[in-house]
Amino acid sequence: LLAPPPAPARWPAVFTSAGLAAWGAAAGTALSAMSSANAALILFSLLRAATPL
Repeated sequence: LLAPPPAPARWPAVFTSAGLAAWGAAAGTALSAMSSANAALILFSLLRAATPL
């Protein structure tokens, strides 16, 4: 209990197998989220344009 706290976890270096996997997964997740958000906005705009209010 009196030991110093552990160092915060850092991202692995990019040019290692673990680093390439981690950064590739992070990039894929970000692209997937942006694609989903774009699809949701397009669907919303199409539904709004097609629905008379």
